[in-house]
Amino acid sequence: MTNAPRPTRNEQREAARAKAREMREATKRSASRKRMILITSIVAAVALAVTGVVLTIKSEVNNPVPTAASPANMIFDGGIKIGKGLKAITTAADQATTPNIIIYEDLQCPNCRDFEQPNAAQLRDWVSSGKYTVQIHPIAFLDGNSANEYSSRAAGAAVCVANGDPNHFFDYNSALYASQPAEGSAGPSNDELASTAQAVGVNNKPVLDCIKNATYKSYVLDYTQNTVFKRIVPGTDLKVDGTPYIILNGQHFTGNFTNPALFAQWVLSTASSK
Repeated sequence: MTNAPRPTRNEQREAARAKAREMREATKRSASRKRMILITSIVAAVALAVTGVVLTIKSEVNNPVPTAASPANMIFDGGIKIGKGLKAITTAADQATTPNIIIYEDLQCPNCRDFEQPNAAQLRDWVSSGKYTVQIHPIAFLDGNSANEYSSRAAGAAVCVANGDPNHFFDYNSALYASQPAEGSAGPSNDELASTAQAVGVNNKPVLDCIKNATYKSYVLDYTQNTVFKRIVPGTDLKVDGTPYIILNGQHFTGNFTNPALFAQWVLSTASSK
């Protein structure tokens, strides 16, 4: 057996260079493959994330997150409108052409009570006869003046009646002032608020349960803070900054609200000024 001739030094160097080139190319190919895998993975991940966002958006559009139910019949900028016969106007299309007295009230507010009690009889006559409508907005910002958050509970109870037995709203609203607690004291319990509703003719169990469970307490607080106190009253240049806040034909009553004759004079003059 003969031995193959040994390669020369030059041949050995060339062979080494060739081997080195081969290893470098292999390394490059491997790195290239790894980069391609990484890029592909990133693209796939981004595509998956985008798809997830799109699906989430579609899901939210097609299946919106439920929000707290708005009460029925509070359809006049968040207030309930009472018309002839003290009957609630329950559709926006059923608009009376008579002048509309707008009242923002807090049932814990002593000034609201001082307006309500001397003016209740003439308001009742005006509205029941159809001479005027009254649009009442129960709001709540005086829980701090009550030992048991009467402001928001009473307003929520009034909304329960507006929602489920609106034709008794006017009477119930008046009755709540009769039991308004002194500032800093505890007001009637939810059960007592329900009993007051029964006393004015509300016998609808879902309405009474609504009052007992304070169903609309949170709604009233949200409406007060995030709507009433953050905007101009629609159709006017006025902003509610306290209670009672009374509006007629875009004008704010600033007179002595404990004087029924003075209030009646303002109503008559303002109603005819439009």
